[in-house]
Amino acid sequence: MVILDAFADADTRRTGHAVNVGLHHGIGIDGRRMLAALAQVSAGRNATVLVGSGFERSPQWLDRMARHGRLCANDSAVVRALKDPDIAMELLQAQGWTVPETQRTVPSVRAGWLQKRVGGAGGIHVRRAAGRKHAAHHYYQREVEGIALSITFLADGERAHVLGCNRLLSVAIGTLPWCHAGIVSGVSLPGGLRATLQDRLDRLVRVTGLRGLNGLDFLLVGDDAVALEVNPRPTASFELYDADYEEGLVHWHIASFAGPLREFVARTERSAARALRVVYADRDMAISESAVWPAWCRDQPVAGTTIAAGAPVLTVAATGGTPDAALDELDRRIESIRRQIVQYAVRDTVVALGATP
Repeated sequence: MVILDAFADADTRRTGHAVNVGLHHGIGIDGRRMLAALAQVSAGRNATVLVGSGFERSPQWLDRMARHGRLCANDSAVVRALKDPDIAMELLQAQGWTVPETQRTVPSVRAGWLQKRVGGAGGIHVRRAAGRKHAAHHYYQREVEGIALSITFLADGERAHVLGCNRLLSVAIGTLPWCHAGIVSGVSLPGGLRATLQDRLDRLVRVTGLRGLNGLDFLLVGDDAVALEVNPRPTASFELYDADYEEGLVHWHIASFAGPLREFVARTERSAARALRVVYADRDMAISESAVWPAWCRDQPVAGTTIAAGAPVLTVAATGGTPDAALDELDRRIESIRRQIVQYAVRDTVVALGATP
C-alpha cells in the first residue's frame, strides 16, 4: 500500500509506504506533487485509489486521479454540487432538513452572520462576517445557536447506513474562532430524531448517488437538526467506528463503489464511546530525535519535523463508557502529552515549513 499524504507522519509510514505531497509552505495538499506521485506509483498497476479529505475546493482533481486507477470517491460533479452553498442548502431543504439562511452576497447588516469559504474544511475558514472584507469564493450563513454534532454514515447509492452520531469539538486559534479540535462518538439524539435523520439521509443518498464513508455536520437546536454541510468523503469520525467491524470500514468503503451493501449491518449498540482531539502547537517548534509517542497518539510527527505555532502537532485518542467519560480520559491524556511535547520540542527553532492554519 502506498499513501500520499500532506504530512506523512510516523504512524502513517508504519502503515505503508508514505509519500509526502503536502505544500512546501502552509497546510494542505500540493496538487501537482500529488498527481505526479500518483502517476509514478500507479504506473503499470491495476491500482485502487482511495481518496480522503482535501479535495473539496478542487473537485477536478478527482477526475485527474481517476486516470490512474479505479477511483473510490464520489463523483466530482456530486462533490462540486454539495460544496456549492446554494445548491447544497436547496438540496438539503428538499430532503426535509432545516437549514440556515445562506447567500453569496454580503448581508446589508453583517452582525449575526458568518463568512465561510466554498469548499473549506476543518473550521479554519469560518469567521464572523462583521468587520471582514468580502473575498472571492466566500459566502455568508446566518449564525445559529446549537450543539455542534455530526453523523457518520456509509452510503451505497441507495441508502445511508448510519454508523453513529458525534459531538464536534472546536478551539480558537489566533483570529480563527472555530478550528476543528476533535470528535466524540456515542451521542444520543432526542426522541425520534435519529429515525428522522435516517429518513433524510436515505433520501439524500438516493438523490445524489453518494457512496462510501461520508459525514454530515449539523446543529442540534431543541429537538431538531439544522444541517450545515455534507462532507462527501471519509471524515475523521469514521475512525471512531472502525473497531466495531471485523473487516474494517475501509473494506466496506471500497465495496460500496461496486454496488448496494446487502450484507452490511450497522451496529446500533456499543459498550464504549471513543474520542479524538487535535493538539495544536502553542509556539514554533521542531521535534527532537528522541521523541517516542504513546500508542494512543495518532498523526505522530516524524523526528526533525518543524511545526509552526497554531499548526497541529498530533491527535490524541481515548475511550470511556460514556461520551463524558471518554472526554475526561482525553483531558488526562492531553495534559500528559503536552508535557511530552515540551520535552521533545527543540527550542529556538526557525520554522521553515508549515503555517498557522
